[in-house]
Amino acid sequence: MKGHSHILSGAVKLGAGQVTTQVCAFVRSVIIARLISPADYGIAAVFFTAFVLMQQISDLAADKLLIQAKDGDDPAFQRSAQLLMLVRGLSNATVLFVLAGPFSRLFGAPQAVWAFRCLALLPLARAFIHLDMNRMQRHLRFGPAVLVDVSANVLAALAALPLALWFRNYWAMMLVLVVQQGSISLGSHLVAERRYGVAWNRDYAKRMFHFGWPLLINGLLLYGIMEGDRMVIGSAKRLFAGSTYTLTDLGIYSVAFSISYAPATLIINLTGTLFLPVLSRVKEALAHFEKTYLRCLNSVSLLAAMSAIPFIVGGGWVVSFVYGQKYAAAGGFIGWLGAMWGVRIIRTVPTLAAVAQGDTKTSMVSNIVRSLALLGMVLAAATGAGLAWISISGFCGESLALGMVLWRLKRLHAVPLAGCFKPLAVFGLGMVLASAVSATRIESFGAAGALLGSLAVLAATFLAMVLVIPELGLDLRAAITTALSPLRANVKVATQV
Repeated sequence: MKGHSHILSGAVKLGAGQVTTQVCAFVRSVIIARLISPADYGIAAVFFTAFVLMQQISDLAADKLLIQAKDGDDPAFQRSAQLLMLVRGLSNATVLFVLAGPFSRLFGAPQAVWAFRCLALLPLARAFIHLDMNRMQRHLRFGPAVLVDVSANVLAALAALPLALWFRNYWAMMLVLVVQQGSISLGSHLVAERRYGVAWNRDYAKRMFHFGWPLLINGLLLYGIMEGDRMVIGSAKRLFAGSTYTLTDLGIYSVAFSISYAPATLIINLTGTLFLPVLSRVKEALAHFEKTYLRCLNSVSLLAAMSAIPFIVGGGWVVSFVYGQKYAAAGGFIGWLGAMWGVRIIRTVPTLAAVAQGDTKTSMVSNIVRSLALLGMVLAAATGAGLAWISISGFCGESLALGMVLWRLKRLHAVPLAGCFKPLAVFGLGMVLASAVSATRIESFGAAGALLGSLAVLAATFLAMVLVIPELGLDLRAAITTALSPLRANVKVATQV
């Protein structure tokens, strides 16, 4: 019971941190999008895309191995991981600086070449990160990592308004990213318990490579998944004669992508940080592992539905209200993005279950399947199809990838598929109901229509999930009790004074 309470307490702490982080990211996104043009916002989106590309093609997941490995607490192990991070960051910074010219020309923004060169500051800052806050997560100590992440995002949000008012173009986003990444690196040292150091150990390096090479390939695939759509849109005009996509289209798509991604990344980051150590602890007891896995899947399926439904029902109104009418065209496809992210959220749990078993290839294989969506995106760009087909391709790719990871989990780790049917079925019914409500054009009634329609579908899906999966209701009640226990204790003390 104590361990269960510890896990729930960690979930509450992580949840609060992730909510704060995503709110800050959302605020800075809105500030910059409103103060610059959609075309400049499209260039700004490319900055992050290029940075993520370099991160993904060099990620051996040493930080994750610190959590998963039995000897992850060994100081020598940690120093070896930090050496890997240092070499990776310095290499990425050099490559980004050298390739700034080709990147800027590929996306039709040669005037932004020096802004692209400044991208090198982002991996340079990440090179000196202290991994002690990652090591602490082995013991479900999430506070230091949450503090660093929240602080960095708060500082970036505070910097967004003055920078956007000053520059009024893509430079604002570039400098905000520099503030964020620099703050993360500095904060990691401030919360560390051990002195920072790097060291070479051949045995540890071999283990990191063995653990990380599938994740490295997976990172490339994930890049295509997460950033490929915007890469296709941004470069289509230079690559395909029949394409009609512009930097303005890239800006509009990026806004819709960002707002639908915000709740999804909150859930994905929260579940990834919380559930990996939880599942790793019971990886050798199959019955216990299966039970824990299904409880994770049930709760995450509910969260996925809660995330996707509002975008399917009223996403168009939300984009116009938050970012302004210049981004109103996003209403034609944001529902598909919401559904795509819902499936992606669910896919997180079986992927984590495989990683907890030391299987990093399952994630790689499922992302190979997911990457097939790029073929549909390229076809849409080459033939001049609308932006909706980009997001439809993404949704189809995510659905296929979910099926693949569930199948591999059953075949390689004997985790049966039967327990997955109920949560996935209710999630699917929720998506269908949301689509039916959206087809009535309820968001044309403005805020009232979007809000009431979303709430009705959310309530119906929630009730169906709890009725079909009774144990989910018990878990929710336990989570609420844990979250409220500090408040009750304070009230009790106050009444006694």
